[in-house]
Amino acid sequence: MINLFPKDEIFYNLFEQQAAKLKEAAKILDQILANPENIKEYAAQMKKIEVEMDSIGYSVLDNLRKSLITPLEGEDIELLRQDLDSIMDCIEKATNRILIYQIAIPYPQAIREYIGIIKKAIEEIGFAVKEIRNVHKFHDLLYGRCQKINRLENEGDEVNRRALKNLMGIDNPTPQKILEVVKFKEIYETLESAIDFCEDVGNIFEIILIKNR
Repeated sequence: MINLFPKDEIFYNLFEQQAAKLKEAAKILDQILANPENIKEYAAQMKKIEVEMDSIGYSVLDNLRKSLITPLEGEDIELLRQDLDSIMDCIEKATNRILIYQIAIPYPQAIREYIGIIKKAIEEIGFAVKEIRNVHKFHDLLYGRCQKINRLENEGDEVNRRALKNLMGIDNPTPQKILEVVKFKEIYETLESAIDFCEDVGNIFEIILIKNR
């Protein structure tokens, strides 16, 4: 049945649920750094969260399909759903690769730096998805969060450049060392992608601000 007048809360609640799942994922990233010997357990937990995130995303799509009138433009709702889900996908993939590739402890400093940036961006996103319920009231605050997420993405670029430069600067490359480079390159680029998707979410918030001036 088509719902002509859906309650605004439906989509906002679902976005907040997605943001809450990202916050859970960020906590597990912290635990991975603190207790890397438990990576198998944490990877399983991360996969569970990723599946739950997918379920919430399907609910967004289902409500979007049934609703003719939405509190935000349908395109913006779908883009926000996709990008929030993509952040989770990247976090889960990076965790999975750390496990599968049996990355030795202690992890490189770059991984800690990537995770630190991701956590900060997820925190800003968590606040922002609440504030889009009332764009006019929280306009300036929300805009400030968008700018902070953008700065965090720039920090991520710097971390990525340093990390890749260090990887490519190996002496006396052996097949084993080259394999390690390949492993770390994939993990770094996946974490970098998570940060990029955080910026994409910030860009959607900015679009929503412009459309609701």
